[in-house]
Amino acid sequence: MNSMFLEYRDPMVGLIILFSAIFVISFVNYWWGAYKSKEEKADIEDFIKRFEIVSDEGEFKSLLKDKTIPLESLVLLAHGYGKSGDFEKAIGLYLLALDRTKKREEKEYILSELGKTYFNAGFLRRSCEVFLDSLKLHPRNEESLKYLSVSYEKLKEYDRAIEVLDSLEELGAKVTKQRSYLKALSIKYDYKLTNKEKVEKLKNMLEDAPFIERKIFELWQITGEKVDLELFNTFEHKKLLDMLWMADTQWFDISTCKASLVQEISSAKGLIEPQCKNHTYFELEVLSNLRSVGYAKASLNFEYICDECKNSFPIHSHRCPNCQAIASASIIPSITKDSYEDSVSFQ
Repeated sequence: MNSMFLEYRDPMVGLIILFSAIFVISFVNYWWGAYKSKEEKADIEDFIKRFEIVSDEGEFKSLLKDKTIPLESLVLLAHGYGKSGDFEKAIGLYLLALDRTKKREEKEYILSELGKTYFNAGFLRRSCEVFLDSLKLHPRNEESLKYLSVSYEKLKEYDRAIEVLDSLEELGAKVTKQRSYLKALSIKYDYKLTNKEKVEKLKNMLEDAPFIERKIFELWQITGEKVDLELFNTFEHKKLLDMLWMADTQWFDISTCKASLVQEISSAKGLIEPQCKNHTYFELEVLSNLRSVGYAKASLNFEYICDECKNSFPIHSHRCPNCQAIASASIIPSITKDSYEDSVSFQ
């Protein structure tokens, strides 16, 4: 016994037992941690699967046809998908909601929202059909009438678009701008007219629709026609700021125009020597001063803010892409580094 006790009291034996215990504890702790980590991962995957929308279209519809899902939730979910740009799911949800509802008012609302979703997704002909179905339920639905008119416009069916405006006008809506805009488009795309005839017809519309000035300038630019300086000098050049800045001098040398703002633009572009001290735009004054000291690596960039809905866009459009307002874009210039890739798109 004494010999065994002495062996046990040997320091080497104590160290071996200590390290063995540490190894066993570490080994058990490692494998226990690995097991718990795997278990937690499996639980998370199971949790995600329970809330994941299945990719199979049939299973997706079967899931959403569950009668326990309120109609309001379907419509709200569809609206969310539409806002995020997932039009396919939004359309599917609206169709399911439409299939479920029995109330006339709910059908009218869902059809109107479905039509707008088709419109935003680019299915213009289908959106027209849906809006017409909505109007069968309620002919005085201004939202459906407005989008139906715009859909016909996008399809270049201007006569139909104007007919829809007549219905809107009977409901008390102000459609003067829309009517002039559609008439201008029908003139612009009338292949039976020569370019001079188109300009002449558009010119006759200026008194009632001044925003047509931009359409005339666009027509000159697209066709390469010589600019009628006498007519051009009567334009509100602020509305053409971006186009004048980007104008090819070989087509139209803007420095030949004596209008104050056009002279400021010419100076800022380095086409003429600085002549005025009080500039309409601070940005033009800065660029003009930079040109005068030999710095030519600055240019202008443009942002377009809708006066109606206050949304901003990187390119100009006669009709606001968000609220569909006509001639509502304010042109906001900003100084940027010059680039040969700078360009402006016009619609």
